Amino acid sequence: MNKRFLALLVVLALALPFVALGEVTVNKEGYPIVSEPIVLTVVNSQSPVQIDFNDIVILKDFEEVSGIDMQYRNIPASDAATQLSLILASGELPDVLFKMNVSSTDQAKYAEEGMFLPLSDYAEYTPNLVKWLDKFPTAKDAITQADGKYYAAPYILAGDAIRMGSKFFFNTEVLEKLGFDAIPTTTDGLLDYLRKAKDLDYNGNGQADEIPLTGSGITAITVPLAGSFGLNNRGGNFGNLLAKDDGSVDYAFRTEEYRNQLKFINTLYMEKLLDSDIFTMDFAQLIAKASTGRALTYSMVNNSPVAGSPYEQFTIGITEPFEGPNGDKVWGSYTLPSSTAGQFVITDACKYPEAAARWVDHWYSDEGIIAYFMGVEGETYEKDADSPGGLKLTDFVLHNPDGINFEQVLAKYVPWAGGANPSVATNEFFKGGETWPAAVRSADGLINYVPDEVWAPVGRFYTAEEATEMSQLGSEIETYHSEWRAYFISGQKSLETDWDEYVKGFDGMRLDRWLEIYTKALQAAGYVK
Repeated sequence: MNKRFLALLVVLALALPFVALGEVTVNKEGYPIVSEPIVLTVVNSQSPVQIDFNDIVILKDFEEVSGIDMQYRNIPASDAATQLSLILASGELPDVLFKMNVSSTDQAKYAEEGMFLPLSDYAEYTPNLVKWLDKFPTAKDAITQADGKYYAAPYILAGDAIRMGSKFFFNTEVLEKLGFDAIPTTTDGLLDYLRKAKDLDYNGNGQADEIPLTGSGITAITVPLAGSFGLNNRGGNFGNLLAKDDGSVDYAFRTEEYRNQLKFINTLYMEKLLDSDIFTMDFAQLIAKASTGRALTYSMVNNSPVAGSPYEQFTIGITEPFEGPNGDKVWGSYTLPSSTAGQFVITDACKYPEAAARWVDHWYSDEGIIAYFMGVEGETYEKDADSPGGLKLTDFVLHNPDGINFEQVLAKYVPWAGGANPSVATNEFFKGGETWPAAVRSADGLINYVPDEVWAPVGRFYTAEEATEMSQLGSEIETYHSEWRAYFISGQKSLETDWDEYVKGFDGMRLDRWLEIYTKALQAAGYVK
C-alpha cells in the first residue's frame, strides 16, 4: 500500500455526508467511498504490454482507500471491440466497462435500451470530471447524447503534444549514412529514402534483417500519410470523411484521393520497404524491432520503442507532413481534447452506481491524475523542481536495471498504456513518450499544418434510432473497408482492376444512408450546408 497516499486521503473520511444505498452508504466526499466494502465487476481492455489489472499497483492501492473491490476481467485490446459487442448482445453485463472504447453510437443505442446509466445523473459524485468538462466544452459535447445526457467518462487530452497522433520517427545516424541531411519532406523523397534504407546493414550483423519502415499497426501508416493525399482534412475525429470544396462530404475510403494513397502504400509493401508484419503488429513487436536496430523508421505516437536502447539518442521525428504528389500537405490526425469514445461506463447491472461514479471521478482529481499516469511517489516518480508539474519519473522507470522499456516498467504500476483512459492527460503529469523531447519537437512543428477547420464530434445530434442505425451500418462498412484495405496494400487485389468492385460493394451496405445521417448531424453542428 502507498502509505503516503493513504495518509493523505484517510483524514478526509471523517464527518462527511453519506447517501444510503440499502445497507451501504456512499460518501459524497473523502474516503472511503463506501461505509462497507463492496465488489464491482469490471470488463477492461488490456494492451500487450500490460499485466493483469487485478495486480496493477495503483488500482490495488485505491481499492484499500476507497473500500471498493474492483474485480477485473482482462480483454486483449486486439479483441476488445469483438468481445464488447458479444457482451452487449448477451445482456450479461459487468457493473463497469473500463478502457473499452465504447463508441458514441453504442452509447446511444444501449442507453436507449436502458443498459447504460447516465453518468451525468451522478454529477454530484463527479465534481472533478464536471470541472474538466466545463474547462473543455468540446469534450462534453463529444460524449453528450441526443437526450442531453452523457453516459461515459472520456479520455481528455489537455495538451497539444498529446493530440497529434502517430508520427514518423527517423534515425539521424541512418539518415547520415544514406546521404540525407534532413528528413525527406515529400512522399517522393520518403520513397527514395526507404529504397536506399532497404540495403543498409545498420545493426552490422551481416543479415538483411533491417526494416525500412514499420509501425504500431497499419493505421499508424495510413493516418499520418492521409493529409499528403488530400484526406483527413477536418481533424482526427473525421478520418473517414472527406470535406469537399462545395461544402459537402463524402466517405473518404471510396474516393480517388484514398485510392492514390493506397497506391503509394502498396508500392512500399510490394517493394518490401514496409514491414510485412504490419497488419498484425503490436507494441511488443515494435519494441523488439526498434530497440535492436532493425526498424530504421517507424510510426507511433511517440519514440518509446527505442527508449533505453542505444538508438534512442539518434531519434528525430517529422516536424512537417510529407507533401504529396498533388501538393497536399496537411496534418489531419490532430484532435480536439476528447473523442466520442467512452472509457468508463456504468451498466444497469451495477447496484452501486453512485459508488462507481465516485470511483472514476478520483482519476480526474489532481491526486488521481498524478497516480494514474505516474504511479507511486518514491518508486516510479519523485519531486523535481525543474520538471513540468514539479515531478519526474525515477531512474528505476527510465533506466531500469533489468533493461526493460519504461512503459513495461510503468505497466506494473499504472493502467494508462494503450490509451483509452478515463482521466486527463496533461503536459505536466502525463510523462508518456508524447511529452518527451523528440515527440514534443515533432508536435511543435506539426501543429503548424493542422487543418484550418478541426471539427468536434457530432454524435449528440443523432436521435437514438439514428445512433443505433449508425452503429450497425458503421460496423459493417468499416469491416468491409479494413478487409479490402489489406487486400489492396498487400497486392491480393488490384487498385486498377478491382477498385470499381470495391466501391460498388458499399451499395449493399447502405453507405448512402450512413452518409445521409452523418451529413444531417454535420449540418446540425453548422459544419456543412
